[in-house]
Amino acid sequence: MPLEIHPRTRWTELVLNRPPRNVLDREMLTALVAALDELAASAAPLLLIKANGKHFSTGYSIKDIPEEIFHRDPGVRASAPFEQLMDRLTGYPAPIVAVVQGDAYGGAVELLACCDLRVASEGVRLGVPPVRLGLVYSHTGLRRMIRSFGSPMVREMLMTGEAIEARRAFQVGFFSRLVTANDLEETATQLMETLAKGGPSALRGTRRILNLLEETEVLSDEALTEIAELRHKSWSGEEFVKARDAFINKKPSPFMGEE
Repeated sequence: MPLEIHPRTRWTELVLNRPPRNVLDREMLTALVAALDELAASAAPLLLIKANGKHFSTGYSIKDIPEEIFHRDPGVRASAPFEQLMDRLTGYPAPIVAVVQGDAYGGAVELLACCDLRVASEGVRLGVPPVRLGLVYSHTGLRRMIRSFGSPMVREMLMTGEAIEARRAFQVGFFSRLVTANDLEETATQLMETLAKGGPSALRGTRRILNLLEETEVLSDEALTEIAELRHKSWSGEEFVKARDAFINKKPSPFMGEE
């Protein structure tokens, strides 16, 4: 079972359950979308997203990065399970808290950026390394990360492809709490209890307004077409093929020798 669902008295927990990596494959993404749809259609409780195992999630498997999320057609991109999940997370009525017990990479960092508050264990690392694979990340994902980390940090993470420590993410406000591994569960529970003191309608209204304020920036059709072309070319180009094969075969970056 890729996803565990645990209803609590004042919130519901969604637990990624494919340790140690909790890869965001189609089965995991589909299970998350279905759970969010069902919860949103019923009581829409507060949500606590967690993960079992060493990593929170390492994102997509490098072997299985799908073309659809790099497609030129926005309709095709929107139909991809990953994009559906990001849409469900941002559109979910009630606040969402994430507990990060282990490293998060790629799409998992965007998943965390869609949550309202994030609690992490010291020593966690976050990385978004598409450039190391010759790929261009989506503008929607970049915008979410810029809002959560700030532009300077996102530029460093995306352009270098290097992971950052939890302490740096906490300093720029990405993590609301940074605690020891032993204190992680208790801290998350206390935060959920605090949120539960708010009026459900007030919390939903506040989340909705905050999301509307953040989502109002609109790019022109011309800019969106250019972005789509850049991303599709990256997925279908030689750089991605070389980098993917090097990663799978545990070889050095194929770009190191290029002038």
